[in-house]
Amino acid sequence: MTDAVAARPGPRRGPHEVESPPPPDPLLPGVRRLGALAGRRAMLAEAALSRAKRASDEAERALADAERALIDCVADVAARRTALREACQAESGGELALRRWRQKDQREIDRIPPARQGVADCRSACDAAQLALAEAAARHRRLASRREKFSLLEEQLRDGA
Repeated sequence: MTDAVAARPGPRRGPHEVESPPPPDPLLPGVRRLGALAGRRAMLAEAALSRAKRASDEAERALADAERALIDCVADVAARRTALREACQAESGGELALRRWRQKDQREIDRIPPARQGVADCRSACDAAQLALAEAAARHRRLASRREKFSLLEEQLRDGA
């Protein structure tokens, strides 16, 4: 028996036997669990990012719709006021007709502020959705990076580096 064969630890092996791979690193199961947890968190963050994108898109559409509704409302009020003014000028009721015209005119003008408030509400909702989207994107980037770090660490431990 040669010194090299005698110096090997473990049972004696013949020349035809393949040497078994070294035992896995004892940290590997824990790293795998942490990596799996990081992967699940990254998937949840990706789903949250998708929901935030969808909410942001919906908020932008709602804002555009509200702005169009405001423009339509202002145009409608202008057209109705013009029609009211012409009707009042054609009418010969005097002071009573003028008072009725002013009341109808004021009712038309009073339709505009709620539409403006709707646009302001939609704009603030859109801003909030954009902020939530930015936060979700940052969280997703952070958790995806963490998942990548754990997968690299697991690979290094598995390879025995």
